[in-house]
Amino acid sequence: MSAPVFPIGHGAGPYFAGDPMRHAVRIGRTAELLSEPEFRVWELAHRSAEVTNLFAECEAARVDNAEQHADALLRRGVLAPVDDAVAFAHRYRLRPLFVGLGNRPDDPGHFAIGVPGLEPLATVGPMTYELWQWGWVAPSLWAHCEVLATIGEQVGEEPGEPAAQLCAVLDGVSALLSRFVVVLDTAS
Repeated sequence: MSAPVFPIGHGAGPYFAGDPMRHAVRIGRTAELLSEPEFRVWELAHRSAEVTNLFAECEAARVDNAEQHADALLRRGVLAPVDDAVAFAHRYRLRPLFVGLGNRPDDPGHFAIGVPGLEPLATVGPMTYELWQWGWVAPSLWAHCEVLATIGEQVGEEPGEPAAQLCAVLDGVSALLSRFVVVLDTAS
């Protein structure tokens, strides 16, 4: 496994149905039940899309057999490789989890996401905030790239090709996932 990977689904909490305890991860209209080590690998995959970083995080967190667990999660669709970025963007969509808190007078170039009245969970630049704010409306990440290309956002000033938007969109997805303010789900 050398391609970057992204965690898919929304953690829905512990699931106490026998021994050992499992963790539910909701993907679309179904749920996958993960063992404790599988859940740790899935959770740590939010921090970085790079596989080498993921395994370093797993080692630091003392997750045994992380590669085997990652392979199992890939087979089950709870981790998804980005070996073909265009195909990946067609298969998945973004779902926001928290409220936009806007920008602040002391830092008008960055935008906060979180819970009103609490410290922001994420502070991001305008392009990533736009992805968070509008990416969920599109039926897939690719459809979001098509909109960006049509209006000339993100890369350059002129309308262009959706593929030219994809790298910036995937970087934004990675940044948002690392702060747990969005989830990736299957495209509709």
